Amino acid sequence: MRNIKKSAAYGVAALSLALVGGAMTAPSAAAAGSGKYISFSNKGWFIAETCYHWASSTTPDSCDKGKAIGTDWRVEIPDDAQGVKVEVTVDGQIAGDNVSPHITDLTSSHCYELSGYTWGPKRTDKTC
Repeated sequence: MRNIKKSAAYGVAALSLALVGGAMTAPSAAAAGSGKYISFSNKGWFIAETCYHWASSTTPDSCDKGKAIGTDWRVEIPDDAQGVKVEVTVDGQIAGDNVSPHITDLTSSHCYELSGYTWGPKRTDKTC
């Protein structure tokens, strides 16, 4: 019986530590969204994936996967981001150029349309 009480006490202590640790690592107010975003629209005959690598931000890097033809998606630019590297991958791409945008200005939204085929995907800037 004594071992059960001891195990229960350790379990409660571990749970408390996990909850407090989670509260301490919650995103800060600085990671709030800026109201600006990076948007994609897939009009191409392929599945696309986009990954966002934020520079000097408390927001973790993220990816949007499995975006089929006719799909629109976007990610909000974190308020504290100093830069971003966006990687666009076309599943099964066999030829053509890299369609990843090079974004240097995070003070405005950026919108793109993906089109074409796996042997020649294209990226076009759009008005947001």
